[in-house]
Amino acid sequence: MALPVSSAAPTPFVRTPAAGTPSANTALPRAELPPPQTFDILPPLHELLARIDHTSSINPSSSSSAPDAPLLSARYADLPPLDPKDLPTEAMALKSRIRGALRALSQLPDMDRDVEEQRAEINELEDRLRKQEDMVLRLGNLAEGIRVQLARPG
Repeated sequence: MALPVSSAAPTPFVRTPAAGTPSANTALPRAELPPPQTFDILPPLHELLARIDHTSSINPSSSSSAPDAPLLSARYADLPPLDPKDLPTEAMALKSRIRGALRALSQLPDMDRDVEEQRAEINELEDRLRKQEDMVLRLGNLAEGIRVQLARPG
């Protein structure tokens, strides 16, 4: 049986409070992640570089060619060659795409914080979690003791 696939973008881990707690009904803000295509820059860059007409820059006396030249020429045979002087003009779309990816990254939460700050927060949260787990164990033991006392006759 196939599992249903969610069309929503994945979100970071957000711990939701247990049912019945005062904050269980409040929604935590979630960061919407940009689509993966935003960061898919290598294929267009590879295509752009493969289109550059290298024949004008190859030394005619050199008999060796790139080992993957037949593969590249087969893959990009239908693309028009690009003269190196036209490269800046053709690269504008790719530069725009890179700027868009950088803007998307800058809008993600905590991008202004360095790794050490995030590690410090993670350590604080882990300590808080350990204390809460310890408190739950102690309350469980206390409840078990009370249950045993109430279960005794007389």
